[in-house]
Amino acid sequence: MLNSLFINHQDQKEALAIERRRRFEESRKQRIFNARRRLIGVDTDILGYQIQEKHETEQAQAEQQRKFAEEMRRQEQVLLLKQREQRQERIREENELNRFRASHQKPEQSRDFDLFDPDGLKKSLPARLGDDDPRLSVSGAQIFDGEDLEERHRRKVQIEQQRSWLEQQIREKRQAEIDRRAAEKFLEDSLMSRENRMHQLATQERYARGKIHEAVNEFNRRLMNEQEQQRMRREREEQEDNLAEIYNNLTSDILTENPDVAKSSFGPNRVITAQYKGMSPEEIEQIRRTQELQLEQLKRKRESEDNTRKAWDQLANDFDRTVTMKERELNRRRHALAEQIRQENHLRSLEQQRKLQHLDKVVYQNRPTQAYFDQFNTCSR
Repeated sequence: MLNSLFINHQDQKEALAIERRRRFEESRKQRIFNARRRLIGVDTDILGYQIQEKHETEQAQAEQQRKFAEEMRRQEQVLLLKQREQRQERIREENELNRFRASHQKPEQSRDFDLFDPDGLKKSLPARLGDDDPRLSVSGAQIFDGEDLEERHRRKVQIEQQRSWLEQQIREKRQAEIDRRAAEKFLEDSLMSRENRMHQLATQERYARGKIHEAVNEFNRRLMNEQEQQRMRREREEQEDNLAEIYNNLTSDILTENPDVAKSSFGPNRVITAQYKGMSPEEIEQIRRTQELQLEQLKRKRESEDNTRKAWDQLANDFDRTVTMKERELNRRRHALAEQIRQENHLRSLEQQRKLQHLDKVVYQNRPTQAYFDQFNTCSR
């Protein structure tokens, strides 16, 4: 199926190429043999048509390639599905065969399995299992009527066994009675001891509750006294703290405005902003002198900048004047060169006119006839 699809795709490509060449030949004949539509140079319309036709052809080929790829993918998917189904069917058949062999063709179900059974000797029985063995026959000489060689010993063993059973039952009954009486005695003693213990625990509980009640009352009295003492101590300490705070505020640097407290330990020029009280007269005078010095420096800086700006302006004016002179010189040279080119072109034009007149009057004297033109335009090539 894939080969047939590939052959059809090749045939379609060849048919499209033949049709494309045929249409191009017809359009070329119409363009070349028609004198009204024939053009000298490049026919942009035909080129545009050819480009569009080429694009359409490429799109058609791409579409065919896409369809061919889709068909190939579909065929591959179908083949994969078929192979998967065949593999599953083969596995199912093998499983069915193995189940049939396991259930209907076991080795022990064969007709002559007893000949090569590896456990044959283990499965075989002795010649005589007992007096009632159905395999014993009359001619086998394995059992005889009235034969009981172990009867006396067997009866003696049975009597001894019965005697031992009776003695064991008597001992068990006596021991059960002793155990029952001991259990009843133990139960009575346990009940009496539990009652005594309950009375003892009740007495101890009443005594302990009384002691606990007395201890709780004593603890509450002590706790109340301690709380009262703590309250009085807190009031006394609070009053002392208030008096100390009033004294500290009256004697502190905040109200006295001591300027030394604003000095920082990180440097002589740094202050503590939270305790700063302002500048001294010496500091104010120093700041004023610094400002005057800065004004003088700013004035000198502005004068220097004005001098520099004037120098740059002078330099720019000189540069503009030089550029203007250079442009004028270039313009003069350009006009002179243009005049020289115009004269050369005029001389070449006169020379070309003389050559054309020579060709028309001297060289091109052999004019072609109609027979010369009839041999052309027989085909588009």
